[in-house]
Amino acid sequence: MDCLQASSAARAPAALALFVAVASVAAQPRIQALDEVIVSATRSEQRLADALPSTTVITRADIERSQTVGLVELLGNQAGVEFARAGGPGAQASLFLRGTNSSQTLVLIDGVRLNTALGGAAALGGVTLDAIERIEIVRGNLSSLYGSEAVGGVVQIFTRAAQRSGVEVGAEAGSGSTWSGNAALARRFDGGSITAAAATRRSAPFSVIDTAQVIPGPFAPGANPDTDGNRNWNATLNGRGRLGVVDLAASVWVNRNQTDFDSTADGPTATHRETSTQRAMQATATVSPLEGLRLQLALARSDDDSRNASSEPFSFNNSRFDADNRSAALSAQWRLAKGIEATAAYEQLRQGGASTAYDPAFGGQLTEFSRRVNSLRAGLSGAAGRHRFQGNVRRDDYSDFGGAITGLAAYGFDLDPRWRLSAQWSNAFRAPSFNDLYFPFFGNAALQPEKSSSGELALRYGDEQRSLRLAAFRTRVRGLILYDPAARRAANVARAEIDGAELIGTALLGGWRLQADVGVTHAVDSGGQRLPRRVPYALHFAASRPFGPLEALFEIAWNDKRYDSDINTFARTTLDAYTLARFAASWRLSDAVRLTLRLENLFDAEYELVDGYRTAGRGVFAGVQARL
Repeated sequence: MDCLQASSAARAPAALALFVAVASVAAQPRIQALDEVIVSATRSEQRLADALPSTTVITRADIERSQTVGLVELLGNQAGVEFARAGGPGAQASLFLRGTNSSQTLVLIDGVRLNTALGGAAALGGVTLDAIERIEIVRGNLSSLYGSEAVGGVVQIFTRAAQRSGVEVGAEAGSGSTWSGNAALARRFDGGSITAAAATRRSAPFSVIDTAQVIPGPFAPGANPDTDGNRNWNATLNGRGRLGVVDLAASVWVNRNQTDFDSTADGPTATHRETSTQRAMQATATVSPLEGLRLQLALARSDDDSRNASSEPFSFNNSRFDADNRSAALSAQWRLAKGIEATAAYEQLRQGGASTAYDPAFGGQLTEFSRRVNSLRAGLSGAAGRHRFQGNVRRDDYSDFGGAITGLAAYGFDLDPRWRLSAQWSNAFRAPSFNDLYFPFFGNAALQPEKSSSGELALRYGDEQRSLRLAAFRTRVRGLILYDPAARRAANVARAEIDGAELIGTALLGGWRLQADVGVTHAVDSGGQRLPRRVPYALHFAASRPFGPLEALFEIAWNDKRYDSDINTFARTTLDAYTLARFAASWRLSDAVRLTLRLENLFDAEYELVDGYRTAGRGVFAGVQARL
């Protein structure tokens, strides 16, 4: 057993003991209503209590109570979700769901795919929560519903939607030269609504790379120690209405993120900036021609364009990356009997990608690639007495490497009205990205999709005051795409084995909303080495309560040691364990005005998420929100 494994094993009993101590009152800073409606677990509406896959819902009220700014930070406090960011606000971030890679986690916004064909993953580092209404996290293999990338699960984001008519404005300022402003306008009318929201945020907290850790060399002369900043603008427009017998809905989301970054390749005086623009738009038309039958046509588009600029004119950091997704889907839902529903759909996806980095002559010419995907899927889900079930099957045909068939089978048995035992099996795949296929000195056009299978056993308890979910899962990935030193290019050469367990508890106790989560993840490659940046043991606890006009929230999280690559040598290194605590409070001056205060990294912990890259120390932020 290596040192990291020994350290982790020593901490495991303490971690579990801590959870047992709070399990009777364990909860999240939100208590999820069992009759809350979700759509991501089956791609059709169902009650949260009926979902067999492990699903978490984060509402707008939860976001406002937390006062968390970034999407990845909010997700990182959920069971089974980890993130690593190379720098401060807006910097590139990786999201790991149940130990899988970022390219194996599918992210949607209003049903629109954000994962691009360029790198395979969704760019989430610069996404803030200003324009987000709710988030659904579904853990586990869902390729049979969504196709490629849904190996670890699905994160679906929904943009702001009108809950009532009115205007909302707000502002915040604090540590790290941070300031922000936001505004939202909502209007409800007979049969529909329209919502518009916009926000801007700026900060300059620190220099991204810790230059004290950089060892200058011939190919890495050093990094600039100047302060790096971030500037973000985001907006959304969301509308829905009815035209005769047809329900119409459409949304547009735009996120523009400008981030300063450091590079050791250009020397200690060079400056760098990434400017990225993400757009997602969709429109749906839904009709019910017969009782129990629902037909929907959905059109969607997303774009992710990035420009990297260095003050050094001949730097490889001067580059352009463009990616887009275009999709159309026709789906049908039939209510076969009370509590039983069948679904079927045909989907078409076109993915494009272009980059100056792909130019084989290194002349900076824009080189483009594209692919088309045609998909058919069908599913059956529902309940009969104490038995619950879900089955899905899907076939995807790719223009560049052929077809893939995936399936899911899940069964749940209600031991009594509060306890449920469930089991689930599924398989999944990930299509190679254009970087995997074509990037110079790495790409291999002969790559095949990564394939995987997953199993899960879960025990769940739930009533109006508390809930508890214990899940054990296993994923096996075959044909993992990694660099093959012998062939000097990427190849399907590796396997990954991921075993883990999650214990999530929620409860209301004397006016307190409480949460305690324990996550255990053993993610290793075919050689038995732990996958980088995966935390083997993680704990999270949160408590919130209103005290008259004041509402307070306290959160604390502990993450065990994990492996990474040394910023200088790329050799395997260890990142220390760390504990983060935060406090957030709001004071309602009236029904319309609310003052906010939050303290991040309350104990001023020093830690790293990526070797050699700084993270923020203690920070204080204050703001005001008004609803008219």
